[in-house]
Amino acid sequence: MRISLKTKISLLFSFAMIGVILIVAFVFFKKEFDADKQVRRFVYASISSAYDTRTEKLDLEDLKNNGFEQLEDEETAESILRQYKKHMHKYNEKTKFPTALLKPDVIEHKSSFYALIYINNNPVLFKIATFEQNNILAYTLFIFMTTLLFLLYFAILKSIKPLRILRERIKEFSEGNDDIDCKIKGNDEIAEVANEFDAAVKKIRALREARQLFLRNVMHEFKTPIMRGKLSLEMIDSTSPYHKILSKVFIRQENLLNEFTRIEQLGTGELKLDKDDYFLRDIIDHALDILGENAQGIYVEVGEQKIYADFDLLATAIKNLLDNALLYSDDKKACISAKEKEIIISNIGKPLEFSLEEYRKPFFMQGKKQKESRGFGFGLFISLNIFDIHDITTKYRHENDKSIFVLNIENSYNNIN
Repeated sequence: MRISLKTKISLLFSFAMIGVILIVAFVFFKKEFDADKQVRRFVYASISSAYDTRTEKLDLEDLKNNGFEQLEDEETAESILRQYKKHMHKYNEKTKFPTALLKPDVIEHKSSFYALIYINNNPVLFKIATFEQNNILAYTLFIFMTTLLFLLYFAILKSIKPLRILRERIKEFSEGNDDIDCKIKGNDEIAEVANEFDAAVKKIRALREARQLFLRNVMHEFKTPIMRGKLSLEMIDSTSPYHKILSKVFIRQENLLNEFTRIEQLGTGELKLDKDDYFLRDIIDHALDILGENAQGIYVEVGEQKIYADFDLLATAIKNLLDNALLYSDDKKACISAKEKEIIISNIGKPLEFSLEEYRKPFFMQGKKQKESRGFGFGLFISLNIFDIHDITTKYRHENDKSIFVLNIENSYNNIN
């Protein structure tokens, strides 16, 4: 399950808000509870002090000196008494005073405390001026913390917003588009990462342009003498043995240049596929045509099968395997067959010097290649990478003096009825 960064921040903010509310509520109710107990103790002590047990009278002047102010506003007094009668059970549960002692009780109303005392069986309300509930500080603190959290939340969301743009640019870049702009204004870490990535993209673009220019120049410099040589070859008698030898040399040089181009494209991921449905036999025949006279030593056993692939690329890959099979075989013969969902290429010869995975790396043989080896290993590198981009799995084994390559074409296989 994918959870976005925005969702995580929102959840964290929600938990923080719940925590703030719970803390403020705890502090607020604890304060009220403590204040209620303190007021009741004060009222009990004041009434006990002002009450003369001998005369059974209450010294109102003494109460006044202790901060008791008799409530004269009848409307307010009636409102408080109605509240008291409505919730009498709640107040009685809290009352600690002996009921015989003027039946006193404490009532909280609009952030103020009132003492209810029965004088001559008549309820009289006294406002206790000594205790005034002042929750302004608590409310101010709650509003301040809530506002701060909201501002921080939106500031974080605003700071991570460029991540979505950066992700889209990175995706475009991974798909081969290096003409992108990732610069972001800001001084935070996200802006720094985006700007560093933008600088890296520009540097990579410059390197790629330089590489392409270099490759074009190299290809031009190599192809020019080959073209001149082929033109000069036309002046030699076609029946001359030199004509045949030179023709093979020039063809070989052109093939090498094309292979170097493919190596460069494979290494940079620029090799694009032009797939379609083709008969496997036609692809193999094209590979044999490229091999020319060398194809005479190859035994072919292929049925009526179709494969979804890039015709030229797959033919080149199979040609390279067949060329290697002939080159490294003891009897200068090789075999290619297609059965069910596999293509099998085999020859009689020594096993591969390195593991198949090593041949997927270009130039890996630097310093390792044996002196008697007859190639650079580029052909197998190109073939394996072409098979990979076709989703064709490649396996190699050596048994009974035979080197066997097995190409699983299940993902591209289509048997014709």
